[in-house]
Amino acid sequence: MFFYFHHDLPWIDEITSISSQSPDTVFVRGQTNELDGFTVKFQVNSRSSQFLVRTLTDVFPIEKIHETILTKFTGNSHEQPFILLHEQPLKDFEHNTFIIQLTLTQPNPNEIFSFDVIYQSDSSANQRQHDLTGSIFNDEIQRLQKQFDERFETIFQLKNKQNFDSKKIQFARSTLSSLIGGISYFTGKSLVAKVNQKTPDEYWQTSLFTAVPSRSFFPRGFLWDEGFHNLLIARWNPSLTLEILSHWLDLLNDNGWIPREVILGNEARARVPSEFIVQYTSNANPPTFFLTIDYLLKTNAKKPIFSSTFIQRLEKWYQWYNRTQSGPVPLSYRWRGRNASAIHELNPKTLTSGLDDYPRASHPTEIERHVDLRCWMTLASSVMGKLTSTQPNSYSIYAQLLADNDKLDELHWSEQYGMYADYGQHTEHVQLQRVPMSKPTPQNPHPQTHMIRQVTKQSDVNEKFVKHFGYVSLFPLMTRVLSPQSNKLEKILNDLQNPSLLWTQYGLRSLAQSSSLYGVRNTEHDPPYWRGLFLFSFKFIHLFHFFSSGAIWVPMNYMVLSALQHYAKVPGPYSDKSRQIYTQLRTNLINNIYRIYEKTGHIWEQYDDKTGQGHGSHPFTGWSSLIVLIMSELYDE
Repeated sequence: MFFYFHHDLPWIDEITSISSQSPDTVFVRGQTNELDGFTVKFQVNSRSSQFLVRTLTDVFPIEKIHETILTKFTGNSHEQPFILLHEQPLKDFEHNTFIIQLTLTQPNPNEIFSFDVIYQSDSSANQRQHDLTGSIFNDEIQRLQKQFDERFETIFQLKNKQNFDSKKIQFARSTLSSLIGGISYFTGKSLVAKVNQKTPDEYWQTSLFTAVPSRSFFPRGFLWDEGFHNLLIARWNPSLTLEILSHWLDLLNDNGWIPREVILGNEARARVPSEFIVQYTSNANPPTFFLTIDYLLKTNAKKPIFSSTFIQRLEKWYQWYNRTQSGPVPLSYRWRGRNASAIHELNPKTLTSGLDDYPRASHPTEIERHVDLRCWMTLASSVMGKLTSTQPNSYSIYAQLLADNDKLDELHWSEQYGMYADYGQHTEHVQLQRVPMSKPTPQNPHPQTHMIRQVTKQSDVNEKFVKHFGYVSLFPLMTRVLSPQSNKLEKILNDLQNPSLLWTQYGLRSLAQSSSLYGVRNTEHDPPYWRGLFLFSFKFIHLFHFFSSGAIWVPMNYMVLSALQHYAKVPGPYSDKSRQIYTQLRTNLINNIYRIYEKTGHIWEQYDDKTGQGHGSHPFTGWSSLIVLIMSELYDE
């Protein structure tokens, strides 16, 4: 077994190797600016067997540490079937890496082998009478487990109020624990660039305290994910949420922009596809922090919890959105970052919206109007109004303008399609066609081919509403912009229940089955993501069976459920229908996500609308952890 400690800068002050008085213990003394002084102790608990211990210290770059360690191995001189670190006297110069190897040689068949790794900071050295090992450690774990369970029930009331059984409660506890356990601290520099800038610049040396979507697959900060993460974290520890949000606002540049992905340093970049590493200063991401801040304002109405500095930074961020993401006509908004010259994408992606390949206008132009961004800005304006000291103020007045249903309908309601929609230069007559990459020659009669986008009916390309019903169409509902009296609300509620559109027994799919792009690949190599799933299975030897499937995303379902509960409570003609849909949708989501958890042991990034199976990254205890709030029926009150 191998363990190593590494720090970007020299850090180990002292190493005490194995001594004659303690042959089964190794002490490592260290000190850093972040941790101050500390001790790590390796203690072998089995006495009857012989243990071999090797230590190694040196200066290694983190990106080459594994290959460097491999060069330090040697075969055992006694020709036993294991390898060892080279013998090495302890170095007295400053180093940044300490490696320890523990090797158990030929244990007795009935012997239980165990060892403890004990970390202790100097600040707590006088607070414990005994090391946290053996029964002492077990007793402390049990005490903390009981404390956690009691607090969990007090907050979420899954047993006394919701009447869930012990297995489902344990599932919820595990999900929350994994989200909290994924909160990480990153340091380094981001790579940023302006549009058309060929060589990116390095952002300043910074740090980020943040939860992550998936510890194993997405170990970095995502701007719009974080707002959803903290809807749950804030229930558990509001102070922790305030610290996380403050760290994100510390990333503001002079213009008020925050990167949509925060990838700090070489080690983090190694986990990210090259096309996503550089962050562009014109590109936004959904401002979901306003969801979290709105919740904190509602639950802390009697005491101010946001500092003036926090509010000033939030205001600067808000103004950046309002200034840079404005649309072609008053009170409209447009996501930047779409590639109008893309030839390999069926529908050019809108990564900045967070909904990646969700179908927008087929031809990106400056005339586009995006209904989801307008709704996000309505929410943001409303929250900014609540944060200011005077009422009414410019923010709240602007929020009222954005919330005006008549103006919303004018810009985004399609009478032809009976839904809220984006607007832009669009046609449905687009497809991917395979073409040769070069002309055939006698030497190469069959050149390589690729898929490029072709417009099959050019005359149909004109300004119109985008005919794709899905999550984007629901944003006036999800952000509660719609009046409880609106007949548009009735239409959306009816559509929600339609199985040919979004309704499934597992949750709401991202894109209607009736959409021309449902389950369709966006490029030759990219399967659908926010427009469904494209799957295959073996039928016979050398024969594949391909089929389309929809994608169910937990955060969007959470927002729909939150809105339905709202419309069920407020007076209006559709409160009963809202309550009925809410109850069934909640039941469907909980039953399926728990079923798949029992089957696979994981929370997933998304779920299949045909089978309910988990897809994408796993374990995904980022925003999919919102299932805990859905189980507890805790939304914004």
